[in-house]
Amino acid sequence: MEVVPIRREPVLTQTEIIDCVEDAFLAGPATVTGLLDAALRCQARPAVFAALTQLPERSYVSVMDVLSSLPDLPYTVD
Repeated sequence: MEVVPIRREPVLTQTEIIDCVEDAFLAGPATVTGLLDAALRCQARPAVFAALTQLPERSYVSVMDVLSSLPDLPYTVD
């Protein structure tokens, strides 16, 4: 019998969110829709979209503003 390792998705981090949505702020504040559009452009993985859709619908002034609404994400994975 062959042992097949379980494939686990990488942990979602603040750094990944930053990389995927920072372009949304080039023209100023961004809404959740703008953040999702930026994530689409960077071909983000499903975990990014799942996190972004949990955000309250409002205007965000920066990536740090977005991250303050996602306080449980680690900055990086050790």
